[in-house]
Amino acid sequence: MPYIILDPVGKYPSHLLRFLGGQLGRAAIAVFTSPGRYMLWRDNWQDQYGRYVVDTYLATKMTSAMMAAEISKRHPRIEGVIPWDEETVLLGARLSDLLGLGWNSLEVLERCRDKAVMKDWLRRHTRARINASATVTDGDGAVTFQRQVDRWPIVVKPTAGSGSEAVYFPTDDSELLRDCQRVLQSGRGEVLLEEYIGGVEMVINGVVDGKSDLLITDVWHYDRRTSHGVPNLFHQTYKVPTHASIFGQVSQYAARIVEALGLRRCPIHMEVKVDDRGPCLIEVGGRFPGGNLSILASKLHGRSLLELAACHYLAEIPLSGRDLDYARYDQYEARVLHGIQSKRVSPIRRIVGDDAVRALPSFDEFGKLRPIGTSAPVTEDLETAAWELYLIHPDSDQIALDAERVFKLLRYE
Repeated sequence: MPYIILDPVGKYPSHLLRFLGGQLGRAAIAVFTSPGRYMLWRDNWQDQYGRYVVDTYLATKMTSAMMAAEISKRHPRIEGVIPWDEETVLLGARLSDLLGLGWNSLEVLERCRDKAVMKDWLRRHTRARINASATVTDGDGAVTFQRQVDRWPIVVKPTAGSGSEAVYFPTDDSELLRDCQRVLQSGRGEVLLEEYIGGVEMVINGVVDGKSDLLITDVWHYDRRTSHGVPNLFHQTYKVPTHASIFGQVSQYAARIVEALGLRRCPIHMEVKVDDRGPCLIEVGGRFPGGNLSILASKLHGRSLLELAACHYLAEIPLSGRDLDYARYDQYEARVLHGIQSKRVSPIRRIVGDDAVRALPSFDEFGKLRPIGTSAPVTEDLETAAWELYLIHPDSDQIALDAERVFKLLRYE
């Protein structure tokens, strides 16, 4: 019995295809959300993983209802659907509804995909702390919201944004109006204003079963910094051990949010701020975290979190803490390092220090390293980060030392 996977291009879906196809003998029906993603499959991934795929569809060539009818005609029994990233969850939910696959409904995913709708829902359906927010359509609405909050900065972001793209923190009226216009021009949804929450920024990843019970797999602390006039840039991401009090604090909060939203049978990625009043939601999605964070966390546990999530995408099975190895998770330290580029390098003629970085004791892999001949843009968000790499080692002092060396060694010329 085949399953549907959306946009099987990238490291995460390659792991899923290899596990479900190579180990469990499950055939995949690949659905592509754009011609570009289909071409990525055809040119970069099909040769390796095409043997696990029995049928392909391009969503832009037909309506969802037409595609569901065609899939149902050719494959009367479908095991489930795997929409693994932010760009595919809505189509995955739509196909699930049309084919009766029992995954998250379109209604649930739509409330999670739009930050304004999501926070409004949570205010009405949970007592968990949610900061003030509002969508605005003009300058008067923006100024009115700020006066109600009565403090700066205000967070300005698109309702459908991701990866910290087009997120601003104005500190006066003129900046507020300017940043609202910038978000509007980004084309990533309506303008959402939020009350700014201080404290530390945390990320919680996990897997949700069919009863909306959440198993936390890994927790991280974001270290963001201001550089070349741009605030909130990713610098380092630190793993948080299970014995840290904040691990339990954010885990309990995350479980309340997931239950209130009604998410089920999917991985989740949540970001919260924690101040002296406790956790407060930034955003949450029914998907894997970006980059290769799930692969790094899999190495911490000594088992694949992608395989664990794949089982829950396709079946109603309970979750258990025995699914993971938290003792091993705590034995290792891990970090993600993010390169910040203050000046554009175009084209890149030389990468300095990459071989020395690879030789460091805690080096695991590069998540991003821009090739020679391409450009390194000025870093403004996660997408334009200069590079990204992962460190893992049982000795935290070794990781701290290696992180210092990376930032000194690695650069583009």
